[in-house]
Amino acid sequence: MDDDALPETLAGIAEDVAFGPLQVRSGRLLNQISTAQLMAAENLCSKAARSLSAGDQARAQRLIDRAARMPYDPREQGSPGVMGATLLVYTTISDQFEASEPDDPAWLDVVLAVHPHLDRIGQAEVASVVHGFVLQDALFTVTPGEARRIRRHFAHAPLNTDLDDGPDTTEDQRRAIIGSLATAAAALTDAYTEAPGGR
Repeated sequence: MDDDALPETLAGIAEDVAFGPLQVRSGRLLNQISTAQLMAAENLCSKAARSLSAGDQARAQRLIDRAARMPYDPREQGSPGVMGATLLVYTTISDQFEASEPDDPAWLDVVLAVHPHLDRIGQAEVASVVHGFVLQDALFTVTPGEARRIRRHFAHAPLNTDLDDGPDTTEDQRRAIIGSLATAAAALTDAYTEAPGGR
């Protein structure tokens, strides 16, 4: 190392040591903010889906608008509203999957019945969630019959759907994505409730 550069390097190390605890606290604060934003967005999307199920389109749109106004989070590389709506679709399906008995494919029957009636964004996200149960077989246990049906219908679906949610995505674009996903969650929830033995 150049001797002239040594003091500058040591000064940099000293600065890192001095600000280390502050950087850790700052990182924790950013994590808390991101988590709080995601929780708030999921809550808005969940309420929007319930409003759609109740036929209150105006209230649902107000909630979707609020979620869409949440700006892109560069730390999480996504918009809280879109991430919250994505999480809502995931939990709507995974909760039914986890609660089902091994010999009861009703959770999948509902998905396959609802999927064709969703728009392009809703279809893509639902397919990704369900195919993910097969792709992540270390985390999820699907029966061989369920796996065959999932592959037959959703083998094309990637693990993560590209929803075009980026730093340049407009509020209107986020609103459309969130609306599609909230509609998908509402349709799935309604179908699960109406299914025999529905919850």
